[in-house]
Amino acid sequence: MALAEDAASVLEEFVQNGKGISQAKHISKLIPSSVANLPAEMAHLLEEIQAKDRVVQDCRSNAASRDASIQKFVKANGAGQVNPKEEAYAKIILSNYDKAQTYQEEKIGLSDRAAVLLDRQIKRLDLKI
Repeated sequence: MALAEDAASVLEEFVQNGKGISQAKHISKLIPSSVANLPAEMAHLLEEIQAKDRVVQDCRSNAASRDASIQKFVKANGAGQVNPKEEAYAKIILSNYDKAQTYQEEKIGLSDRAAVLLDRQIKRLDLKI
């Protein structure tokens, strides 16, 4: 059996293989209810992942700008001078990296959820056919 791209092509191939019209009608009633919401759910999960990715990028750029500020001070004044803002910047940098790590873990959870959802739908289609 060739790789099917969607539920309709799976159903059409099933009918063309001579499995029976009555079985095809039964399957055609089941397939839309189980697969109809899949594109919307996947799109929603991917939008959430994209939004979290933007926040991660903001955290990284904020940390990088603070680090560049510290580096600039050291370059201008030497390593012997104490930067009055270094402690505050260091806390901000660490908090941004912690926040980015948290969002990365949430992104992994969302992508795992999307993979499970897709795998579950594929198994359901395989069982119904």
